Amino acid sequence: MVRRTSKSCVLHAVLFAIVLCYAATMFHTVNYDVRGVMIDEHIILPQLAPTPASRSRDGQSRPNESVREWDAEQERRRSILQRTLPQLAPTSASRSRDDQSRRNEFAGDWDAEQERRRAILRETCAKYPRMNMPFSAVSRRGRRLRPLIYDDKYKVIYCSICKVASTTLKSAFLVLMGKYPTIESVDLREWYTLDRSLHTLRKLRSSEIERRLRTYKKFIFVREPFSRELAGFRNKFYAKNEYYPKEIGTKIIRQFRANATKEALETGDGITFTEFAKHLTKAETLDSLDIHWRPMYAMVFPCSMEYDYIGHLETARWDIENIFNRTGIGKVVKVPETPMNLSNSDDVFNSFYQELEPSLLRDLYNTFRMDSELFGYDIPLLIRDKLGDL
Repeated sequence: MVRRTSKSCVLHAVLFAIVLCYAATMFHTVNYDVRGVMIDEHIILPQLAPTPASRSRDGQSRPNESVREWDAEQERRRSILQRTLPQLAPTSASRSRDDQSRRNEFAGDWDAEQERRRAILRETCAKYPRMNMPFSAVSRRGRRLRPLIYDDKYKVIYCSICKVASTTLKSAFLVLMGKYPTIESVDLREWYTLDRSLHTLRKLRSSEIERRLRTYKKFIFVREPFSRELAGFRNKFYAKNEYYPKEIGTKIIRQFRANATKEALETGDGITFTEFAKHLTKAETLDSLDIHWRPMYAMVFPCSMEYDYIGHLETARWDIENIFNRTGIGKVVKVPETPMNLSNSDDVFNSFYQELEPSLLRDLYNTFRMDSELFGYDIPLLIRDKLGDL
């Protein structure tokens, strides 16, 4: 009996040790990625599994090494993470093919990136021949030439689009005109008057317009279209603004809000993003939409202008520096030190577009699809997920 009990105890002890080892292994190998999804280190992160060698290499000896060696070690760790977890790239990359990663990729070859953008524009325009018109036809478009700002000394034309760094770039032309010494010194309180003092092609005779279109360097700045629409909405209806809620917001509420209160109909305050999206998709004509959210292609003659340079807001500083240097503007105008404001973080972007019903989101996609095609932007991941295959 004693011998049998002893054997039983030994057997139980062995089984208990096996269980402990298994539990310890599971405790070590199971982890969670940055999205809260369970992963197994031995499968997904073999380089990052803590081993005696790595602990000694990253332990007490590390603080004694030089700062340069520490920087090298940081780069090593980042490269391991990038190679091992490509699916965890920043979500902003999924919203645009032209984000910070593209800037890094083409850091030494800006001309190649420009050719890529021009090629996308040419190829898309070839599919829509009705969008092409000669310079002689463009020169007779009257008020639609207002976004085209020129400078005769540097022989350059800039096509401005609201909510795409237009205030910064228009300010550069005010500096060229000698009104201010720097972009930062422009008095925005006088913007209404300053904006109308700029030299635009609209003010010239057709022959003078056509001559400049043929001989001057031309550049434009664009932006991921869904981000631009949200920026326009937040700027005009969320920020303090006296004009837009009362003049446009009241019309939107009257058209799309059932049982609107008398106060809402009088002030236009509290307009929702859903109501705004309906306004964009139900417009009788694109020209009837305000310039802060009218589709870009409807304002800038994308298939007729033969733009020499196409800037993206997502890489604004890089593009502005190169365009200013290539056109000579940089001899007079310095690029502002402050970063360009994209205004919509991923969380903000998703929170607004998440509220839209799929049918409304599809209508919105159809309204701005041409902007995405012409200027080489991917459809934002959230919108693609909600609508499925597009």
